[in-house]
Amino acid sequence: MRLKSADASDAQQAVHDIFTAYRYPLYGYLRSSSLGHEDAEDVLQGFFEKMLRTDSLGTADPARGKLRTFLLTALSRFKLNFQRGEQRRHQRVRAEADLWDADEARWQREQHATQETPEHAYDRRWAVELIEQVRHRLRQHFEQLGKLELYLALAPLLSSEQPETETFAQTAARLSMTENALRVALSRLRQDFRDALLKEVKRTLDEGDDARAEIQHLLGSVQG
Repeated sequence: MRLKSADASDAQQAVHDIFTAYRYPLYGYLRSSSLGHEDAEDVLQGFFEKMLRTDSLGTADPARGKLRTFLLTALSRFKLNFQRGEQRRHQRVRAEADLWDADEARWQREQHATQETPEHAYDRRWAVELIEQVRHRLRQHFEQLGKLELYLALAPLLSSEQPETETFAQTAARLSMTENALRVALSRLRQDFRDALLKEVKRTLDEGDDARAEIQHLLGSVQG
């Protein structure tokens, strides 16, 4: 919907946001679908170039499903055309060459023996990207408040128990806080994280869709 905005800068930012959030999950889908690094890079470059050239993103209908499903379906079709020799494009889309190399290096680090389908791997990678975006925004918020050290101390506790490097009491002492004050700060951070994640997920859904059910699905993809 932001792509259809009368504000050109908002529409341009929407394109950037989509490219940033979905580039690696889509790349991982292609690699998991047996394409090599160079072919996956070519397909994804061509796919985004075609989406921009034909304004396919701007004509997507929210009523027909989620954006990530729309992108995955469209990419699957584009990949088939590529493999049949009907499409092969080499233009880069708003990215430096080292971004693609970084994607490949990351994919190699994450690759391991697994039975998950390329579609499930896509969902998992997209969920991880979304969570990392929320973490990054929270970090920026704490940094603006001059509380970056507090965020860095509490961030590991968003998804795990107390850090192995020091006890909760030691963390409180290091930050010159009481344990109770630190626990209150952690509770607030967890609530801020939940609220921010819910807000981000709602942006990807049609009005009326169950955002909490979507979050459970995404977290299940990460944990599974």
